[in-house]
Amino acid sequence: MAIINSGVRNMTDIGVLTRIKGSAYNQFSKKVLVTQLRYATLEAIFEVDEEVQRKLDPKRRVEIREFIIQSLEEGRDFYFSPFVFSARGAIRQTEDGWELTPGSKLYIIDGQHRSASFSSAISHLKSRKESAEETGRLDEAIMLKTYIERLKEYPVAMQVFLDLTTTQERQLFTDINTERRDAHIGQVMLYDQRDQYTELTRSVAAHLQPMFEIEQSLSRISIHNSALTSLATMKRCIIALFEGILTVKKGSPYYRCNPKEAEEIAIEFFKIWPLIFPKKSANRIKFACGYSGVQIALAYCVNQLTRTHNLSYKVALHELKNLKSECSWKHDDPMFRHLFDPSASKIKGHSATRKIQQTSLEFKKKIEQGGLKP
Repeated sequence: MAIINSGVRNMTDIGVLTRIKGSAYNQFSKKVLVTQLRYATLEAIFEVDEEVQRKLDPKRRVEIREFIIQSLEEGRDFYFSPFVFSARGAIRQTEDGWELTPGSKLYIIDGQHRSASFSSAISHLKSRKESAEETGRLDEAIMLKTYIERLKEYPVAMQVFLDLTTTQERQLFTDINTERRDAHIGQVMLYDQRDQYTELTRSVAAHLQPMFEIEQSLSRISIHNSALTSLATMKRCIIALFEGILTVKKGSPYYRCNPKEAEEIAIEFFKIWPLIFPKKSANRIKFACGYSGVQIALAYCVNQLTRTHNLSYKVALHELKNLKSECSWKHDDPMFRHLFDPSASKIKGHSATRKIQQTSLEFKKKIEQGGLKP
């Protein structure tokens, strides 16, 4: 049965009695209550046992807090998986639901960073609201107040283990964090709204769909896949294009251009592909241009041209067109000699960071030999 609500009732001299509606079931021989509480209620009745929990990561808290606030400001919903708690025997069943013994607490097992981020977001918004009120920005203050109230009323889905020992809590915490798997990169690219580069990639891909096939869900494309590239590879290209980063990028974008022009520049980068790649370029058996490392190297090449020659992105992108006559894009082309394996008659190791840098350097040298336009 789904959880519908909770209530809190004052009890004279003995504290606060929290009444909870929910349903219980057995999981691995342990009794678990499934419920839902507004965050403001939950915040008042749980604690962190440092002997069970790991140390809070401030960077992780900031990342989630910024996601929460950005979602509020953009007017979109955001979702979290159920928090996991241990009641340590403090919750008992009544005729009409469940009650948390006055003065008792729930101990968080999974959800510490999310909860801390909620609290931090509320504090952050309160500070902004006070500043807006003090400087006469009343409309902004009213809006910030609605954000604060929405966070306080946010319905937190919960699983509460009713009778675990602290040893069992430690084991559960370890199991949850050991067995947890991050979302598949394909799912992240399709649905993640936290990362600005991911959102930019989806928008760019929407403009390019009529030009060539883009794999939407897979991070790695097999040799027989008919798509020329994937959303995951496109994102890496865009990051390499603007920031020259070939490894994991964290934090907000740092465009080396006017941010308002970033999407247009990214679209122009991908539009050049059909102009310089051969027909049937997605045929990875015959051509190397369908490989992620080669595509990222092209983007990195543009980034390096803008840096070393002080070119605008428009000019640097135009220079890529010189590669049409300089590269056959076949596996055994001299441009890929550092990647080509004669025994297999194909390129290998193209996606390693060092190999991407080498491939980009080959592109860059060939362009520079042809003479750069100012």
